[in-house]
Amino acid sequence: MELVLMLILIAVAALSFVPVIKMNGVRDDFKYQCLRYLVNAAFAWTVLVCLERTVDNMQIVYYVHMLGYPMKFLLAAFTICTITDYTESKMPKWLTIILIVGFVVELTNAFTNQMTHFLLNIDVANITSLEILYAAPKGWYFVYHLVVLYCMLLFSVAYLFYFFYKHRDVRHYRSISITMGISVAVVLLFNLAQLLVVQTTIDLTYVSIILVTYSLYQVIFKKDMIYNLKASGRGEILSNMREIYIITDEQKNIVDISPLLLDKYELKKSDYIGKVFDVLLEDLRKFIVIYVDYDVDEQESNDKDHYHLREKQFHLRGFKESGHMILLYDETQVYRLLQELNRLSYYDYMTGLHNRNFMENKLEHITSTKDLGIVSLDLNGLKANNDYLGHDRGDYLLKQLANQMKKVADQLPNHYMARIGGDEFLIVIEHSTKEQLIRIKSELLELCDNKDISKQISVSIGIAFSEEENNVYKLIRDADEDMYKMKQQVSKEYQMAIVEYAKKSGQYIR
Repeated sequence: MELVLMLILIAVAALSFVPVIKMNGVRDDFKYQCLRYLVNAAFAWTVLVCLERTVDNMQIVYYVHMLGYPMKFLLAAFTICTITDYTESKMPKWLTIILIVGFVVELTNAFTNQMTHFLLNIDVANITSLEILYAAPKGWYFVYHLVVLYCMLLFSVAYLFYFFYKHRDVRHYRSISITMGISVAVVLLFNLAQLLVVQTTIDLTYVSIILVTYSLYQVIFKKDMIYNLKASGRGEILSNMREIYIITDEQKNIVDISPLLLDKYELKKSDYIGKVFDVLLEDLRKFIVIYVDYDVDEQESNDKDHYHLREKQFHLRGFKESGHMILLYDETQVYRLLQELNRLSYYDYMTGLHNRNFMENKLEHITSTKDLGIVSLDLNGLKANNDYLGHDRGDYLLKQLANQMKKVADQLPNHYMARIGGDEFLIVIEHSTKEQLIRIKSELLELCDNKDISKQISVSIGIAFSEEENNVYKLIRDADEDMYKMKQQVSKEYQMAIVEYAKKSGQYIR
C-alpha cells in the first residue's frame, strides 16, 4: 500500500508542475492572477514535500513539515479567490482581511509550535524518522485548523457547483461539472482513507488539494471558452466593439451576447445562453432585418433596422473545441441608400410606379405563363395635351392614370405594374382569370371617365390571357394589339376634343 501511495505522490507532484509551465505565458493576464497564485503555491508545497523526504537533518524536516499547515490554508484561500474570479464575483474586502489574518496566524503557529505544541505535540529532539513525525499526537489547534481548511474548500467547491447549476443550460459547463465532480469524489476518498483506514507517512491532504488545484486549472484555463476570452483580453476588446457580436460554441450554442444587442432590443441574456443561435435569430427578426449579402428586398419593412451578418470560426489558445464569432454590422443607413438607388433604377419618378427596367427583370424570372394575365394601357392624346395645354397637363394625366391603376391593383395579390414608355403602361397578373382581366379593364375605364374633359383621363386598354403555357412576350403583343384596336376608335376623337377645349379655354390646365 505504501508503495502505491508513493507512486501516487510522485504522479501528483509531477502534475502540480504542469499548470506552472502552461500558465507561464499568461503572467500579465489579470483574470488569471488568482489561478496563477494557486498553481504556484501548489508547486511550492510540492517543493516542501520533496525537501521533507530528501533532507537528512530532522530539524529541517520538522520545520518544512510545519510549513505545510500555512501552505494548506494559503491554497484554500487562493482557491476561494480563483473561484470568485471565475464566477465574475467580487470577493468582499472583509473576507480578504480575514484570510490574510488567518494565514498570519497559521504561519505563526507553524514557527512557534516547538514552544506551544498547538499543532503537533512533539519535540524536535524526539523526531528520528518521518513515521514518528506523522504519528505525533495532534495539538488542540490542529482540529480547528483542519475544520477551517475543509470548510473553506467545501464552500469554494459548493459555490462553484451552484454557479454551474445556475448556468446549466450552457453545454460546455456540463463537462466542466463532471470534471469537478470527479475531482471532489477523489478528494473525499483520499481523506476518508487517511482518517479511517490508512496509516501512512504521505500527506493525503496534499494529494487532495493538488488534485483540486489541477481540476480548477482544467476548468478555468483549459475548458471554459468565455473565461478564456476574457482572461486573454479579447473579452475587453469585444465589449468595446462598435459591431454587435454573438459568440457560440462548436455546436452553435450561444455562450455570450454583446451588451449592445441586449440593451438596444431589451433582451435578457439568460433567455438565450446555452440555446442554439437560431432561437435568438428568430426573436431578433421581430425587430431587425438580417441578411448575408446586399440584395435589397423591397418587401422588407422600412421601419426595422438592417444588419449585415458575418460569421467566422475561431480557436482559442489551449482550448480544444472551436467557436463561432457572429458579427452583426448595422447597415441601416447603407440599406436606405441601396433602397434609394434601387428605387431610382427600378421606379419611375413621375408616376411612382415601377419602370421598364423593373418590368423586364420580372418578365425574365416568370417561370410559368399558365393563368397569366396581361393588361396593356396607353394614354390617349398625351402629345396633344402637352402641345395645347402644356407639359404640366401631360404630367397631370400620367400621374392620375397611375393613381387609378394603383386603386384597382390594390386588390390584386400577385401582380407587377410599370410605366414602360412615355404614355405606355403594363400590368402583369399571375394566377389570374379572363373574367378578372375584363373586370379590371372595366373598373379602370370607369375611374378614368369624366364628362368634364379637364378631369377626364382618356386611356386605351387591351388584355390578353393564357390558360396554358405560352410565351410571355407573345401575350404582351396580344394585349397591345387589343389595346390598339380601342385606341383607333377613341384616340383621334379625344385629341380633337382637347384641341377644341384648348382653343376655348385660352389657358393652361395644371
